[in-house]
Amino acid sequence: HPRFWILGVAHLSFGLLLGWVLADRERAELQEASARRAADEAQARVLQGQMNPHVLFNAISGLTELVREDPVAAEAALVNLSDLLRALLEHGSRLRAPLRDERRLVELHLALERLRLGHRLREAWDWPEALDALEVPPLMIQPLVENALKHGVAQAVGGGELKVQVRHEGDQLFVCVANTGPAPAEAEGQGLGLRNLRERLSLLGAPADALHLRRDGEWTLAELRLAVKP
Repeated sequence: HPRFWILGVAHLSFGLLLGWVLADRERAELQEASARRAADEAQARVLQGQMNPHVLFNAISGLTELVREDPVAAEAALVNLSDLLRALLEHGSRLRAPLRDERRLVELHLALERLRLGHRLREAWDWPEALDALEVPPLMIQPLVENALKHGVAQAVGGGELKVQVRHEGDQLFVCVANTGPAPAEAEGQGLGLRNLRERLSLLGAPADALHLRRDGEWTLAELRLAVKP
């Protein structure tokens, strides 16, 4: 009957129109999410770039003390400093990088600190090389090590201990950087390095508790959880 044909065409037209509206809305939402993600990644890169001069400034500050006390060690430290700069420029230009690159950066940083602190720095590592191919955002572990040395080990009269633990748990990487020495003041936990790290974690979609600082007896622990990619 013609009336049924008319109703059928009307229903079909309405269905097509509704489908087009919903598809257009979904497309707009996807474009908005993509634009927001690109903006967050761009901001994360800016914050990541801020870490390069911060790391170098702290390294050079330590060298000024070494130049007066041990010129020979200061000369060796300058060679290490150039390697650290090269590693920072290469490692810090990406949003994700193999964990081996972060290990290299931490090793270079510790090489400088060993020259400055000598026997006052006692280290222990639990960082399996089998994890080195996993990809994580750059400059996530180095700031924790730097903070532990600056506000913990270096502040203790007889120096102190530093422990770096990295392990793989499912689709996450667990990092714990622990140090002895005086308990950090609240302001120290909000320093540039840690504040920058927290902001980058937020922009990259990490949960609010991805980075946690706590005191356990004579140890200060900085615990970090990161999503990893094979």
